[in-house]
Amino acid sequence: MLLSAQNIDELRERLPGLDVVVPAHPAPRGNTPELYSITRLLATIPLGNTDFPLHLSKSERPDFVLQLGSRSIGVEHTEAVAENIAHERKIRASMPSHRFHLIRPATVTEPRMSRNDIEAQISKNRMPAPMMGDSVERNWAEAMAHFIGKKALSAQKPGYAVHDEQWLMIYDNWQAFALERQHALLLLQERLALLVPFSVFSRVFILTGKVLIDLSADSMLIHRQMSRRPVARA
Repeated sequence: MLLSAQNIDELRERLPGLDVVVPAHPAPRGNTPELYSITRLLATIPLGNTDFPLHLSKSERPDFVLQLGSRSIGVEHTEAVAENIAHERKIRASMPSHRFHLIRPATVTEPRMSRNDIEAQISKNRMPAPMMGDSVERNWAEAMAHFIGKKALSAQKPGYAVHDEQWLMIYDNWQAFALERQHALLLLQERLALLVPFSVFSRVFILTGKVLIDLSADSMLIHRQMSRRPVARA
């Protein structure tokens, strides 16, 4: 059992003990992204009297079991990150000297690069392709839809525990500079309409920047992300 609370006051008292710092790539991080995300999820979503007692346990497939009153909720976690960019950061950190370089955009469709390919790319130090129009927003929406769709498929495979509800929690570490969030979310909703992920996950949460995006089949909410002060529902 990771956390147990009989009411909102106990949750506010005990939740900080679950909080962690996520080291930046390429440092080893273990399960810190999962704990960081679930802490902020519980601190941010409004909770009422019927959501207690609250119990949180670590599991596998899904990653957490959250008991809110009489409801059992399986919470799956994933990090949205470009593998090639993460690999590039690790290689750059191992180099004897760090040269100034421009950040290149990544896409979910690009093939995985080998170490030799990445080192060759670094040595060339070429100007990355320009980001035109709403390409940043389209790229971000495509990436989020990719990770949501991937987890929706995984959650339907044998061995995935069944609960009253299934939630998906995404730790957004996708590079999207100067993202126009409202436009990006509209693009994401268009993609999710084709994927139909809400037949698997009743709610999809995206922790991005200082907000928590809360998506369901019929609504989209944006909460100011909290870290240690859970929100009581009016």
